[in-house]
Amino acid sequence: MKRIILLLIIPILTFVGCNRDDDFGKNNEIKPVPFTVNIKYDASKYPQVADKGVANVTITLENKATGDKITGKTDANGDLKLTAVLPGSYNVQAELQMKKSQYEQEIGETTSYETVHFGGLQEKVTVNANISSTLVRISSGNLGDLVIKQYYYAGSDKNVGANIRDQFIEIHNNSDQTIYADGLHLVFLEGNVNNNVTNYTLPSGQYDWSLTAGGGTAANTDFVYCNIFIKIPGNGSQYPILPGKSIVIAQTAVNHKAPYDDINGKSIAIQDPGKTIDLSQADFETYMGTYNTSIGKKPFAWDIQNIMVPDMLVTYWSIASNDLVLNVTSMLGVGILRATDAEVASWKRVAAPKDPNGTLFLQIPKKYIIDGIDITDKEQKAPKDFPSDIDASRTFIVNKDGLAEATFTGLSVIRKTKEIINNRVVLQDTNNSANDFITIDANPRGYAK
Repeated sequence: MKRIILLLIIPILTFVGCNRDDDFGKNNEIKPVPFTVNIKYDASKYPQVADKGVANVTITLENKATGDKITGKTDANGDLKLTAVLPGSYNVQAELQMKKSQYEQEIGETTSYETVHFGGLQEKVTVNANISSTLVRISSGNLGDLVIKQYYYAGSDKNVGANIRDQFIEIHNNSDQTIYADGLHLVFLEGNVNNNVTNYTLPSGQYDWSLTAGGGTAANTDFVYCNIFIKIPGNGSQYPILPGKSIVIAQTAVNHKAPYDDINGKSIAIQDPGKTIDLSQADFETYMGTYNTSIGKKPFAWDIQNIMVPDMLVTYWSIASNDLVLNVTSMLGVGILRATDAEVASWKRVAAPKDPNGTLFLQIPKKYIIDGIDITDKEQKAPKDFPSDIDASRTFIVNKDGLAEATFTGLSVIRKTKEIINNRVVLQDTNNSANDFITIDANPRGYAK
């Protein structure tokens, strides 16, 4: 379990691989230094208060080498002044909840939400004798009526379970009104798979998309990029999601506990049905058939169509794959959004800065995104894909001891239950997946305990 370090309790830790800036007196002793975190509002979203320091923001500094944390709140000037922080590399996370009346007075805008959640995240912040402060800007996200409830990307046991065949995403109606799923898009993000800083990345290690998309810094702050963009079919009133209910979108909508015949007619037995799940009652599936055979990509043997379950429609698909494989290595961020066909057609297609002449990815204005969550591993080897106003942090599967869990475990991340109102389940939505999600055994239409 990670430890929480209170502001006035600084244990003596040994760090490995510190740079010369951290050598005080050349006696191999690492001494704490003063450090200040300053919080301001997102300048692009709140230009009217961009220069104003934000008070009462909860700050967490997490040491990347040890996992130890320092927490505190900003003062009236938006500063958290720490007198003793051990040199090293830190992730700095900011959180703030603001009541409706305070938001409208502070920001000068009206809102329909009783509580507005702000968040911000700055990764790989260096603390040493020469760097004594950092600025983190916070923003509120698009709190929506539809939220991603469960993201089962880990897959089940490779030998006795279903491997990656039983992956699924679940979307929940968090409102008190019926919402139609027709036309809703799922987007899976493209981004750098490591946080090494190069000539084609930002300081965070994420791609500098302005190198291929143009548009300056807005290319990185106002858009997300994807290679998988699929849509729920329907005429607009065909697939209702009742209040407090959800829909399941499966990679393959079959009972993965039962033996099955693959596309070649070969019978495949499941050695331990308890290691996987039944997705035969999913609402939609991503049957691809021979979608990419024109480029020599054969269908996966398990890409079986359940004719009783509607297929997702492919809006944009730039990867050489014939099934929706939720990559357990790069761990794709996932989002939901609505856009018309005309709007989608107007969006740019751009190459990744790492390979300017390679595959084209869809550039999506982030204002369309209703909800999104970033996935990572405990070591956070890859940078964030979503801007922090969509997801202020990241989440990942953990075991019962709270430690990071490997893939192919049958575990899933699921959104916490906030409350139950007249038998309607309302899920927690603070636009911060580290706070909103926990780990359970994958359970379509289940709930966090």
